[in-house]
Amino acid sequence: MRKSISIIGMLLALVIIVSSFLKNEDTGQFFGYEINIWLYRLIWLALFGIILNGYLKESKNSG
Repeated sequence: MRKSISIIGMLLALVIIVSSFLKNEDTGQFFGYEINIWLYRLIWLALFGIILNGYLKESKNSG
């Protein structure tokens, strides 16, 4: 179950990153704050990396 949640989280982060490139905006909203679009993308990329790291550790331990 936890692996499924991790995969959903990674997909969500990727969709948000890709859509930020397609929308062509100057700022992004993160928890109600407007921030520079590149910082916004970097935050989502970092979240993707954290989730991916947890997923890989979990996969390594379970099998």
